[in-house]
Amino acid sequence: MGGRTEPAGEGERLGAGRGLLLWCLFFAMAFGLGYPTLNRYDTRKMGTDWDEYYRMVDHQGPAIDFPFSGRVLVPAIARPFYLLAQGRSGTWNPVMFGLLVSNCIFCASAAFFLLLIGLRVLGDMPLALLGCTLYLLNFVVSNLWLAGMVDSSEGCLMLALMWCLFAGRWWMLPLIGIAGGLAKQSFLPFSVVFATAWWLVAERPNKRYWKLGWVAALGCACAATMALMARAAAGHTQSLWAMAEWWNIRRGYWGSFLHVLREQQLWYAFVWLLPLGVWRLNRLPKAWVTASIAAGVCALGLGVFASMGGTVNRPLFNVMGPILSVSVALLLGDGAQLRRS
Repeated sequence: MGGRTEPAGEGERLGAGRGLLLWCLFFAMAFGLGYPTLNRYDTRKMGTDWDEYYRMVDHQGPAIDFPFSGRVLVPAIARPFYLLAQGRSGTWNPVMFGLLVSNCIFCASAAFFLLLIGLRVLGDMPLALLGCTLYLLNFVVSNLWLAGMVDSSEGCLMLALMWCLFAGRWWMLPLIGIAGGLAKQSFLPFSVVFATAWWLVAERPNKRYWKLGWVAALGCACAATMALMARAAAGHTQSLWAMAEWWNIRRGYWGSFLHVLREQQLWYAFVWLLPLGVWRLNRLPKAWVTASIAAGVCALGLGVFASMGGTVNRPLFNVMGPILSVSVALLLGDGAQLRRS
């Protein structure tokens, strides 16, 4: 599996001004996709998750229980925007406005990281932008990320991790781990599996054992942050195993696996992304492909363990959505590439 790994000329010419303009464009696109949450429906009626994150922003109601109490990154950023909008937002729900702005920040940042990766891998601005557009238009983004959930932070940090690995900035992994520990607990296994798989298949000149130290630091930083957040919320230290047991509903693994595959919500996100995305994976860097598949298997396995059903589409998209979106863009742009060549 080939693919460009050195910085592309287009990426070098992006520039700060152009990059800021594109980030703002991604933010505006995300805000438009998430606008219905402001006054067209109440997300609190959609399930426990939405209600917990809502209360984390307005600080009303009983204390937030684990695991929601540790997922503070999106609500913490949403809080100032909620306070700013309170009494000034007209028909808009101020809490949902805060959550939407916070999620749009992460969505725009995720798309920007994907743009940088696309430029590095494809060396073509239109194709890279097409990949970002396909990514933002996925079912998961508009219906889950931008609907008052916190998965946008995990998706953004996974893309930040990917960009660091592409750029060779392994020293940044612990910093991403700290942010990931504040975002969502599942970031720990996904990020460690992804980075480890990347290192394992790297070409020998780039396969330095000291990089595994940064991967270990990533896991330790994320785990320590999660432990501190759990202690702050519950007043006592919880082991990682005790945290994992919260999701174990002790259902038969095979039956849970079949249940996941039968859930239509899973396929809303992947019904076109997966069959179109696999065709050009052989054109993309081997390390990225292998790491994405490994993290995807991890996400699916943990989703079956927790019997998440169709909602496993969220973690699966967070780890595999970027490479599949770029692959679909490459598939759709093949004809344009031939005409330009």
